[in-house]
Amino acid sequence: MEVLDLPELDELLDAEATEHYQYDKTFNEATQDPFCLLHTSGSTGLPKPIAWSNGLIGTMDAIRLLPPTQGDNGMVPWTTGWNDGDRIYSSFPMSHGAGIIMNILLPSLFGLHCIMGPTGVIPNMHLIDSIAEHARIDIWSMIPSLVDELGETPDVLARFKSSKFICASGGPVSPTSASKVNDTIRVLNLTGTTEGLFIGNLWVDREDWLYFAFHPFSGFEFKEVEPGLYEHWIHRNENASLFQGIFHTFPDQKTINLKDLYIKHPAKPNLWAYKGRNDDIVVLSNGYKISPLDTEALVTTHPAIEGCLMIGSGKPQAGLLIELKDPTSGNDELFQSIWSTVERANTISLHKNQLQRDYITFAEPDKPFIRTDKRTVKRRATLELYADYIERFYSSRLEEEDTQFLMIDTSSVESIMRAIRHIFGSLFSAVKTVSPGDDLFSLGLDSLLVFRVIKSIRAATGLHDRLSPRHLYANPTLAKFAATISRLVAEAKQTTNGSYDDSIDPVVAKMRKMMALHKSRLSSKVNPFDLMNPNIYVGMKFYFPLREGARFEQVFKRLQEGLLRTMQLIPELEGKVMRCSEQEMGHKNGDLRLTLPPIPSTATPDSNYTDSTGPRQLRYKDLSDSLPSFDELQAAGFVPSAFKDEVVLECPWFPPLPADVLIAQANFIKGGCILAINVHHAAFDGVGVITALRVWAENCRHVQGDTSAVCSWVDPESLNRSLPLIIYELEGYAKPAHEVDPNVWGFLGFPNPAELQNGNGTVEILSMESILPTPPPFPRKFAWPPIAPEDGRSMRSTTFLIPSENVEKLKQKVLADPEAKGVTSISDIVQAFFWRAAIKARYRVAKELRGETFGSEDISIVEMPIDARPYFSSLLPSSYMGSCLVTNRPYMPVEELCAPETSLGRIAYIFREAATCITPSLVHDAFTLLQSVPDYGMLTNACMGLAGMHAMMNNMILFQTSEISFGGEFFANEGVPDTMRVQMDRFNTAFRLLIIHPMRTDGGVELLLGTLPEEFDMLTADEEFTEYARFMG
Repeated sequence: MEVLDLPELDELLDAEATEHYQYDKTFNEATQDPFCLLHTSGSTGLPKPIAWSNGLIGTMDAIRLLPPTQGDNGMVPWTTGWNDGDRIYSSFPMSHGAGIIMNILLPSLFGLHCIMGPTGVIPNMHLIDSIAEHARIDIWSMIPSLVDELGETPDVLARFKSSKFICASGGPVSPTSASKVNDTIRVLNLTGTTEGLFIGNLWVDREDWLYFAFHPFSGFEFKEVEPGLYEHWIHRNENASLFQGIFHTFPDQKTINLKDLYIKHPAKPNLWAYKGRNDDIVVLSNGYKISPLDTEALVTTHPAIEGCLMIGSGKPQAGLLIELKDPTSGNDELFQSIWSTVERANTISLHKNQLQRDYITFAEPDKPFIRTDKRTVKRRATLELYADYIERFYSSRLEEEDTQFLMIDTSSVESIMRAIRHIFGSLFSAVKTVSPGDDLFSLGLDSLLVFRVIKSIRAATGLHDRLSPRHLYANPTLAKFAATISRLVAEAKQTTNGSYDDSIDPVVAKMRKMMALHKSRLSSKVNPFDLMNPNIYVGMKFYFPLREGARFEQVFKRLQEGLLRTMQLIPELEGKVMRCSEQEMGHKNGDLRLTLPPIPSTATPDSNYTDSTGPRQLRYKDLSDSLPSFDELQAAGFVPSAFKDEVVLECPWFPPLPADVLIAQANFIKGGCILAINVHHAAFDGVGVITALRVWAENCRHVQGDTSAVCSWVDPESLNRSLPLIIYELEGYAKPAHEVDPNVWGFLGFPNPAELQNGNGTVEILSMESILPTPPPFPRKFAWPPIAPEDGRSMRSTTFLIPSENVEKLKQKVLADPEAKGVTSISDIVQAFFWRAAIKARYRVAKELRGETFGSEDISIVEMPIDARPYFSSLLPSSYMGSCLVTNRPYMPVEELCAPETSLGRIAYIFREAATCITPSLVHDAFTLLQSVPDYGMLTNACMGLAGMHAMMNNMILFQTSEISFGGEFFANEGVPDTMRVQMDRFNTAFRLLIIHPMRTDGGVELLLGTLPEEFDMLTADEEFTEYARFMG
C-alpha cells in the first residue's frame, strides 16, 4: 500500500518557506487544470474523486452574465443581490462542495465577507442564534435540517429579519417548517450537483420558494416517466459552455441523466418541485444520502422476509418497510430475529446505526409490494402505494417518542442525569457507560439521534419548545445537559407559578395570574452594576420615513398602542427612579430603587396611573412647519447640528428624583418621524435601551396585525435585578473583595477606597504584581451634575465622515504598519484615528494658543464602556436589560499620542491589547468590588468637564438599525429607522464624548464629537485627519 504523509497545516501555510511561483497562465490555458479535488458521497458504492477544474468554478463567476432571454419569465439569476461587502455564513463544512462554494468561491468572486468557525463546534441552533445576534449576517447558507429546525425555533428565527435571505441546499427541506422561515426571511432553494455545481438556478417569486426555475441556457429537459412525474436531464449547449459546469467534469458527454425526479407547479409550468431520486437513493432531511440496496439485500436474506424497502426521504431518520412471507406470523420472537439481521446490515453500512429499532415497520396484509414479472420490487410504485402509511408511521414514531418516557424526576440535577442517560442509552447504547463529563458527539452521537432525544426529553419534562437541539449542542456532556434542563425546568415553573397542570381550578389559575401581575409591580432595588451609571438620561433619536399619505395622528396612535403593550411586558418603563430610604437595612449613600405604578384599583379609580388617552410617557409634536423635511435631513446626513436636541425632546438631563424611567416624544416632519427617547441610565444601559426599543417595535407590529410578533425571544427574567448576583453566587464566582486584584478598580467608575489620599481627589498608584494594567490616575470629580465651565462656554456637535474608500485606505495603511502586529480590526483602526485626532486638536489649542506644556506624566485616557453580558455568564439572558457594563481605560502620554512619529498602527494595537483585558474573571471580580463600594455617590469619570485631555468613546460601529422594525402600516422601509443619533447637546456642556456611529450601508463611518471653535479649526487643519475624513456639519 502506498501511503502519502501530508505535512501539518502550519507547514502547508508557511509562506516564508515557500518559493515564489509565477502563475501566468491565461484562463483558456488553465481551464482544465484542477482547482481542488472532492469525492462523491459514496452512496452508490465507493467514493469517487471529482476534480473541480478552473473551467468548472468559472461557471460560478459567469452566472451574473446570464442574459434575459425568452423562457426565463423575467426571473433573474440566483446570484442577483449578492453584493460586494455582504456577510455570509455557511453551515456546510469545508469538506463539502457547498462549503467550498460559499466560503471560498463566492466570497472571492462577489466580494463577500465569509464568517467561519468556531472550530470543533458542529453548526447547531445555539450557534446560529449567537451568530444571528452578533455577526450581522446578510446571507445564510444552511443544510436542510437546520432550515427545518429554524422554522420550529421562533425565538431564533426572529433574529433573521435583518438578513437578506437563506440559501437552502444539499437535500430536501420540510415544506411546512421552511415555509415558516420564508415568512420571516426569504428562502432561496438551490439545487446542484458535485459534478456540475449550481446550473442556471433563477430567483422565483417568494410564495413559490419550494419550486425551482432554470435559465434556458442551462440545457435542462424534464422527461415524463410517469403521469405527472418528470426525470431531470441536461443536454450540452455548445453556445453556453460558460454556464454548463457539468460538461467540464464530463467533457465527452453530450447528454446526462441527473436521475432527479420533479413535478410541475400546478399553474406555472416553468416551475419544478423536487420529488426524489430515480436511482433508489434515500436523501434524509439533513442531507445524508443512503444507498439502500445492500441493506435491503442483506435484510431480505432473512427466511421470514419476502422483501423490504428503506424509507425516509425528506425525514430526519431512515426507516425500513418489511413485507413478511406470512403476514400473520408476526411476534416478538420474530421481530427480535429480524432486528438481529438489521443490526448486521447496520455494521456494514457506510452510515453506522442508520436504522433504529423503532423505525422498522411491516407492510399491510392487503397491500403486497408491487413487483415486476421477474418478482423484483417496483420501488417507486410501492412507495407511492404506501405514501400515506409512511407519513402516518413517522407521525406515530414522534408521538410514541413523546409518550415513551412519561415523566422524569426533575427535583435535582442528579435525577435528571440518570433519566437522560436512560433515554440516550435506549437509542444509543454507548451512552449507558459514558462518564458525565465526556463529549457525547465524540462518541458518535449525530443529528439523527439528537432530534429523537430532544423530542423524548421534551415530552418527559413538559418543557416542549423551551428545549431545543441547540441546548444539547451547546452542552454536549450529560452533566452540562442535565444542568441546562434543570435550569429550564426551574424557569418554566417560575413562569407558570410552579405548575404544568392545565386542568387546574380556573379560580386558582386566575389567582396565580393576578399574583404574578402584582409581583411584577413590586419595587426593586437597582444592583451595583446599575449604579455604575449616573443619574442621567440615555438620549437617542431615531429617524423614520413615513409612507406617502400616512397621517401623523395614525402613526402616533400605533406608537401609543405598541408602547402600552410594551409596558405590560416591561413595567419598568412605566416606573420612576427614586432614592432609597436611609432607614432601609444595608443602606448606602447613592442607593436607588425603581418604583412601579400599582395595578389599577377599582376602589380608587382617580389614583390610577394609566391615562385612557395613552401612556403619559409618550408625547406628540408636529414640527412639520419648523424643521426641514425628512428628505432634506436625509440629504444632509441627519447631522445632529441640524437642530437642538431640546426641540424634539425637552427634559432635564440630570433629573430631580423621583424621575420617570422613560420620556419619549414622536416628532413629525414632512415625510418622516423623529422618535426621541430618554431612558434613565440607572434603569437601563445602552444595550438595554435598544432591547426595550426592539420590544416596543415588535409590539407595534403586533397591533398592526402581525400575529407572530409576540416577543417570544424576551426572557421572563430580563429585568430581574437580582439575577446577576444569583448567577454570580450559583456559578461559584463569589469571593471577598480583599482577594480581588486591586487593579480591577481601574475598570469601574468608583475609586478604590484605600487609594484616596487626604481627600485631594487624586489616586495613588499601588505597585503590585498583576496581569492587569495599572489604573491610570486622573483627578476625581464627584459633583453630579458636573460643574459647568466658569466661562460658560459649551461645545458644538460636529460630524465627520470617513467614506468607505477611505476606510479601506486607512485599513491598508495600518495593516502595513509592523507596530499594529497584524491583529487589528476596522474598529480598532477607527478608534485609534478618532482618539488621536480629537486629542491632537485640543493639545494644539492648549500648547499653541494657551502656552501650556506637557510632560511624560501627562496622559490621555479614553474611557470605553464595554458590554459585559457576553463575559458574565451564559445563564444571563441575552435580552437582559439591566446595566451590565465595565469601563476599559486605554491611555498614552499626550505628547506620544500626538507625535507625528507615533503611528496609527501603534495606537490601534493599544486598543486591541486593552480589549484582551476584558475577560469573564475580570467581569466577575468587578462585580465583587462593586458590591463592596462604601458610597455609591462617589461615581466619577475621567471625561468629566471640558478641561484636560481625556475622553469617553462610545463605539456603535457594529450596531445596525435593521434590528428594530416598527412595521410597515404607516412607516416606510417596514418601520426600520434610517439612522440613529445620540442626543449630543447635553454632553457638550460637561463631558468630552466621542461617538462612532453605526457603519453606513455604503461602508462609510461617521464620527461625532463636541468641539469649541478653536478646536474645530485645529481639527480641520490636521492633514492626517482630513486626508481620510470630511466635515458633514
